[in-house]
Amino acid sequence: MANLEKKQIDFIKESICVYTKYLECKTLFKKDQLSFANIEEFIDDKGKSCLFKLKEMCHELFRTSDEAHHREKLYDITVGYIFHEAMKLRENLYQLEYYRPNCDKVPEGLTDFERKIVREIEILTKKADKRLKEGLKEIRVLLKELAGQLKGLIRLYDNNYLIPRFVLENEKALVTMYGKKGFEILLNDLYNDGRPLLLHMAAKSYLESEYYEIARNLFKKISKMDNENKKAIFYYMYASAFYFYFKNMFSRSLVFAQNAIGMDVEDELMQYKGLLHNLTVDISKEIKKTKSK
Repeated sequence: MANLEKKQIDFIKESICVYTKYLECKTLFKKDQLSFANIEEFIDDKGKSCLFKLKEMCHELFRTSDEAHHREKLYDITVGYIFHEAMKLRENLYQLEYYRPNCDKVPEGLTDFERKIVREIEILTKKADKRLKEGLKEIRVLLKELAGQLKGLIRLYDNNYLIPRFVLENEKALVTMYGKKGFEILLNDLYNDGRPLLLHMAAKSYLESEYYEIARNLFKKISKMDNENKKAIFYYMYASAFYFYFKNMFSRSLVFAQNAIGMDVEDELMQYKGLLHNLTVDISKEIKKTKSK
């Protein structure tokens, strides 16, 4: 499947959105402010809500795929079940919002038969209110299960080069889902030494995607944490050389490139030295052009 790594990240982000939107709905409900309009961001039947989008993403990625992992298949089933429960929740809220007020404003002059209809609707709205409360509890339980499954899928996707920077960028949201302790456990499961390796992996991911400024800042942070980390220092210089080159700051770029080339590094970094040699040639040409002008 084309660009699978990006699709995995997108569905994880949408999963977090579903969890976050549910918490918002729950908070509004406790304040007696939950309306049909604001629940539409959580669940709708038009394809605009985060839960609808997540359901469609899971169907596309897992339902018809013979290569899908059994955890992915289970996730798809769980999301589908939550969607249908949430649709019931939405319907109950609609009934309460649009029919209960009418029961409180009964016009005068109704016949006994008409008053009986109003009372029946009032009884039904009370049942809808009870179902709404029960539905919110059921979805909370299901979302807790889903959050646990999502953690397993994030671990499953540890080879996805986008995962480290996703975890770094979404730390706050992940702490909301799992708590500080749960987040640290996830971090240590993914990266044996926790945050230092996360920063390195995220910086490397940004570097591979040519986000040189973010990469150099992260590698600089890592090297400050451990000034004997030669790999981080080399990557910092490498990223800086390209960053300043594309900023047309050629002299500064050349200094970083030459310093990086002069470092004694492991064999795995030699390919980057080759790229830096090519860069210095381009820098020299640009400097000559500037001088001639």
